[in-house]
This record gives sequence, C-alpha cells and structure tokens, in this order.
Amino acid sequence: MYFQTVLIPFIFEEKTAMMNTIKIILIFLLFPFFQAFSQQNELEIKQKKYKTLDKSIVQGEVGFLTVPENRQNPDSRKIKIKFIRLKSLAKNPEAPVIYLEGGGSACTWQAESPKDLSDWLPILQVSDLIFVDQRGTTDKKLTHIWKGELPSEFMVSEDAAATHYQKLCKDALVYSEENGIDYAGYNIVAHAKDMQAIATALKIEKYSIFGFSFGTHIGMAMMKLFPDNIANAVLIGADAPNQSFNYPFYFDSHFKKVAALAAKDATVNQTVLDLNLLLEKVMKKLKEEPVLVTVKNPLNGKKTAVKIGTFGLSLILRLDIDDVYDIPAIPRLLYSIDQGDYSMLTWFVQKRIVFAYGVPINGINQALASGASEERWEKIEKQAKESQFGNVVNFPFYDAKAVWPENPLAFDAAEPLTSNIRTLFVTGNLDCRTPAEQVNETSKGFSNFTHLVVKNAGHENAMWNIKIFDEVIPKFLRGEEVRDAKVSLRKIKFLPLTGASDGHPSIK
Repeated sequence: MYFQTVLIPFIFEEKTAMMNTIKIILIFLLFPFFQAFSQQNELEIKQKKYKTLDKSIVQGEVGFLTVPENRQNPDSRKIKIKFIRLKSLAKNPEAPVIYLEGGGSACTWQAESPKDLSDWLPILQVSDLIFVDQRGTTDKKLTHIWKGELPSEFMVSEDAAATHYQKLCKDALVYSEENGIDYAGYNIVAHAKDMQAIATALKIEKYSIFGFSFGTHIGMAMMKLFPDNIANAVLIGADAPNQSFNYPFYFDSHFKKVAALAAKDATVNQTVLDLNLLLEKVMKKLKEEPVLVTVKNPLNGKKTAVKIGTFGLSLILRLDIDDVYDIPAIPRLLYSIDQGDYSMLTWFVQKRIVFAYGVPINGINQALASGASEERWEKIEKQAKESQFGNVVNFPFYDAKAVWPENPLAFDAAEPLTSNIRTLFVTGNLDCRTPAEQVNETSKGFSNFTHLVVKNAGHENAMWNIKIFDEVIPKFLRGEEVRDAKVSLRKIKFLPLTGASDGHPSIK
C-alpha cells in the first residue's frame, strides 16, 4: 500500500524517538486520505441515463474497476474492467443480476444501444442489471495476428492446421513477453474474482448470475468460489469447469439429428434420401482430392487460394451446424460440393478463415487453464480417432495445448461441482457445443435445479426465445417455479437443394 512503501522508510531515517512518534501519528491521521485515494483510483464511476427504443429513460451508472492482470504476480500490470449498472424498474427489486456474456465478449454496448437495451426490459422489471466487459475482451493487444502468407494446406487436414496453429501460438508467447502481457492472469478464477470485486465495490452482498455459453463457465466458477453471495443462477448453453473440452461424439450425434430432420423435409428428401450417406461421399471426395477456392485475406483484402479438405469442411460444420440460421443451408452445402459447385463452400470458408490468422491470447490460456480431467482427456482422444470429424470440436485449443505453458486453476476443475444454489439450466436441443447430455452430467452435483430444453433451438438462440427471456427467466428470478414450462422454436425449414433461394446469404 502507498503509506507502507513511501512513508515508513522516511520515518526510519529520523533518529529521534520523538520524530518517530510524530511521523507515526501523522500516518494514522492521514491513512483515511490515502485509503480513499487508493480506492478512488481503483473504482471510477459516474451516473448516466440510458434510452430504450421508445425513448424511455433507464437510470444507471458506468464504471471502471482497476484490477491486477494477474493476482498471483505482484509485478503484474493493472487493467481496467468496464461495467454498467442499470437500475431496476421494479418498486421492490430482487437481487441484482450480473450478466456473464458468452464467447469472452464485451457486453456493456447492449446498455448503450436503445434497441438492445429494450430487449433487456423484462429483466429490469425484476432487478438491477449489471453488464461487465470481461477482462481482456476490449484489449486489442491480447490478439496476436499472423502477418505471413496463409499456408495453402491449413484447411486440408488436422495435422496441417495443428502445425500452423502451433507456430502461431509460439509466436504469440514471444509477442506476449515483448508486450508485457501476463497471459497467466486470464482464466475463469480471475474472471470470477473480477465479478465479485465489482459487486463488493458496488456494496452488493447478494446477487444473481445470468450466464450464456462461456459466461456459464465463469458463472460456475463463481458458484464454487462465492456460493454465499449468489441468490440464483441462470445458465444457458452451460459449460462446467471440467467441460472446457468437448466430446467428439456429441458432434457425430448432432449431425445424425440434423440428418433426421432433413429426411422429413420435402425440399430435401426428394433428391437426397440420406444426409449421412451424402456426408460420407463428400468427405471421401475431399480426402482424395481437396478442392481449391479463392477467398479474401481478412487482414488486407487480397485474394488468397485455399485448399479445402476434410478438416476444412468439418470445421465449417462444427461452427455452423448448431446455428438455426445456418442449419437450413447444410444439406444444400453438401449437395453442391458433391455436384462440383463450390460457391456455397467458398462463402463458408470466407466466414471461417479468420481462424488461420489470429490467436486470442486470453481465450487460449483460459481454455487450457480449465483443461479437462485425465479421464476426460482419454475419452476425448479415443472418440477423436473414431469420429468422422476427428477432433475438430476442440480446435484450436487442443492444438495449442502442445506448446502452451501450463497455468492450472487455483482449484481442481476436474472435481465435480456441487451446489445448492437455485439454478436454471436452458439448452437448445440442436446445440452440439453444450448439449443437453453435458448439462445432465453437470447437474448431478446440483441439489436445486431446473433444466429446460428448447425444441428446435441451437446454441446461439435458445436464450432469445420470447417465452424464455420474457417469461421464464423473470419468473425464475422472482423465485417462482418454472420447471413445467414448455418451449419450442419454429420448425427448421431447409433450403431447396437447387435453384434460386433467398433463405441464406451463401446463395448468390
């Protein structure tokens, strides 16, 4: 602290007992001032008004909390975390809600956008709402960018992708050291402590958490570390601390589920009777002879030729087959490749080629820090050898694991989480990133939970179902029972396999 490092050495330079006594008295008299000075520098906050679409005013405050980048390193640099607290519209609000965004993303912009703020009004009718830009999400220094030519084989095979990505990671580690980045400070324990620090700074003793995807990963760390502070937990697309790495067979099972839906769709089954057989045919074709497509380099816009093999197609399917906006295009994508038309494939490659150019330093470290139990690793590696998609579900984190230094969590993530906190899990039945089977595994340690599965919902959109967001979650936060809620999205409607269609941007 300031008074220890600056004033005390000065005191002991004095030779007389009287002077020592005077200096010590001054320290105690001035200590409140220095303490206030220190706190003022740690927390910056100001009142602000936010507008909804109908120009209604929501009272709030915007703040920045200064925290160590790595709490285990006394020499770590300081970083600022932005948060926005919105005041509840209720007369007698429930415990404040801390929202934990997915994808390691910023979220305070949602308060600053009238359209997006309007979507959150159902929650504000219940409680205060706190948006937090998680550590690292707004720091461009934490992304290392590949400046060289893209290896033409990157999307051909897992081995080619791993070789390139491991080189990227090695370069990122050098880049981190050169730029004073303490990447070991980015993990779910650090995130959890940030959230608790913000609650403490705002003098909030009890709060609820509302997490989506990676936000649930943070949320469950908070439930482990600060159980007495959490009133309720809403976990959508849930990832427990031991589930940072996924089982490959979940992806295989999900593709079969999509194939079964496609088989019942008249626009698909007239030409393609079995999507599973079509996938096998296309994968065999790409393995024997990868196809060449031309995309734009996302950094400079220059045209770049890229070979697409089984890994490239697997990566595209992995990232887009549980998004209800892209699921309808999957049969047509496979059919067009089989017919020698690579226009749709090119669109998807352009969307995902960014993976070859950047290393999110914070994202890599926090995934690897959570890791997996030895038993889970063994099961993942065994399934990867048998899966038709290999281990693409864990790209790029599994490849980074081979070269990244170990930075384990302060607690054992492999130990099953137990909790008596009132918890609501919500999962889309078309979610293969955080499927219902995964929640069934997690919830064994929960004594007071409800699990709602949203029919026809993928990973990204289960939360935004009107009934879930506007009715179920507010009721749950008020302490009401919601386990009997039945929720379903609109049935998936697949694109025709040929001809004009305005149903997806990949079709020109």
